[in-house]
Amino acid sequence: MADVRIQGLKKSFGPVEVLKDIDLEVEDGAFVVLVGPSGCGKSTLLRAVAGLEPVSAGLITIGGRTVNDLPPAQREIAMVFQSYALYPHMNVAANMGFGLKFAGTPKDEIARRVAEAARILQLEPLLKRRPRELSGGQRQRVAIGRAIVRKPQVFLFDEPLSNLDAALRINTRVELAKLHRLLSATIIYVTHDQVEAMTLADKIVVMNHGRIEQQGKPLDLYYRPANLFVAGFIGSPAMNFLEGRVLSEGGLDIGEGQRLPVPTHGLAAGSNVTLGVRPEHMRIAAAAEVQTSLHLSATVDIIERLGESGFAHLRLRQERLMIAEIRGETGLKPGDRAVAVLDPEHLHLFDAGGQRIG
Repeated sequence: MADVRIQGLKKSFGPVEVLKDIDLEVEDGAFVVLVGPSGCGKSTLLRAVAGLEPVSAGLITIGGRTVNDLPPAQREIAMVFQSYALYPHMNVAANMGFGLKFAGTPKDEIARRVAEAARILQLEPLLKRRPRELSGGQRQRVAIGRAIVRKPQVFLFDEPLSNLDAALRINTRVELAKLHRLLSATIIYVTHDQVEAMTLADKIVVMNHGRIEQQGKPLDLYYRPANLFVAGFIGSPAMNFLEGRVLSEGGLDIGEGQRLPVPTHGLAAGSNVTLGVRPEHMRIAAAAEVQTSLHLSATVDIIERLGESGFAHLRLRQERLMIAEIRGETGLKPGDRAVAVLDPEHLHLFDAGGQRIG
């Protein structure tokens, strides 16, 4: 396997700049996931690494070798797309070995590599079947097997699970994690699903409008998001945000007569800030149980049950909603008054420009 280094990468389609000064290092054997909303540039970045999109400026190296001017076939990469792109008239074995056959690899070597990939992916009983005889998950495994047999330096995945149903997504996600561990493969993986990102990645790269907003270990981004965009994108349900104003005596005025005694990190009185808190860091309590002033008074809007756990959607005022995690039977129902206690160890403060404070 090999590392991938991207320096000062830019890509424009006519006057529209879709990648803006991208700097990224993918260590040898790492599983790096690119996430972000549709149109943020993550798939374009992956295609640039693959050689499917020429770049406007910058440098791409794979295993220490500059590949900007090399065609895809010479970059020693393998790409797995959202669509399986299997040949319907070929069986599984032929589909997996077609690229090797096209490259002139000897038949016995093709057979050996296909057998090895089939064993890894548990496809051995399916080698004689055609794609129409396979489930969606099996087809995706064949597409992954086709990549494995090429023994590339880097695997590139472009939203490979988006065509699968929920149960298959979970199963295939587990298989991908096992595959990465087994092969010690260098993987760059694109998805819009942050659950996939959190569960698969060694490093997450959050993109927005063609730029990298933040990159790092999944829990680093989760617990210390660099800005409002990352804080709102990472986590499900999304982080709650409250706009407030710094008080001269300290703490925040969040309106409706509610004040929260949170650290303001020396900000000037009157400064506008945003307080963030995740649903799992809010606890619903009876008013008589509240022993701290770090709480919010709200009205229950709706209860969302997910079995033992769930979420209470709270309304602080007409246009302001927050979500708190609940566990067990609470007896709450829409219209009830509730108190949400905030965990002081897990509060996030952002300045008027959306950047993290502290």
